[in-house]
Amino acid sequence: MTKLVLTQPMFLPWRGLLEQAAACDALVFYDDVQLPLGGGRGRGFLTRVQIKTAGGTAWLSLPVDRAGKGRQLIRDALLAGDDWRDEHLGRIRQAYGRAPFFDWTMDNVVLPVYRLRTASLCDFCVHSMRSLFSAFGLAPQLTTSSALKLDAGLGASERVLAVCRAIGATEYLTGLGAMNYIDYELFEAAGVRILYMDYSLTAYPQQHGEFNPFVSAVDLLFNRGPAAREELRPRSVYWKNWPRWHEGRPSR
Repeated sequence: MTKLVLTQPMFLPWRGLLEQAAACDALVFYDDVQLPLGGGRGRGFLTRVQIKTAGGTAWLSLPVDRAGKGRQLIRDALLAGDDWRDEHLGRIRQAYGRAPFFDWTMDNVVLPVYRLRTASLCDFCVHSMRSLFSAFGLAPQLTTSSALKLDAGLGASERVLAVCRAIGATEYLTGLGAMNYIDYELFEAAGVRILYMDYSLTAYPQQHGEFNPFVSAVDLLFNRGPAAREELRPRSVYWKNWPRWHEGRPSR
């Protein structure tokens, strides 16, 4: 039995994504889909992530070259310049300079991520996720959806199922956002079980006030270091057994 996670490449994502990686056998980076157009919440969490600072939660955002580009695939998008790298590192040092595992996390994750010199948004985000997987001791099979050569004319559910078939997955593990589009009958007929993540939002030692479970996973590494893996408690629920299923489909 092979459990698959399909996720857009994300910049230093939150603990929930690490829990998905801990629970799966194979993880596919969904790189041949449209990059969110941007602007406010439309950017999603592909190009930005939250960290905790003494002044509250703050965003680290990757600048994307959008001028004249219109709609573009994630794999084709480019980063705009390099000035943001030093700015990000300065803000991270200020936020976590007194964290118990500051040096360990900087040396093993943060600096190796920012040292990657690439103009590719996709490559940078994938590299950041690979670095997190390594620090948390996670080793799912990794590939990209573009490498699978999927039929571009497939609908959303058909395309996800095509990824499952290409990988040989019998279970598809996803976040609650999939409730808005998944064709359950299609997957059931194909013998692929859909599982929803039941994310762990349990507290761990954090700096700067009230606990926030939605910040970048680097926060967990800065505060727990090599023991951070202990804070990952991946749980999933078969879609028919999801406790809030009959209350309607959530937007996230």
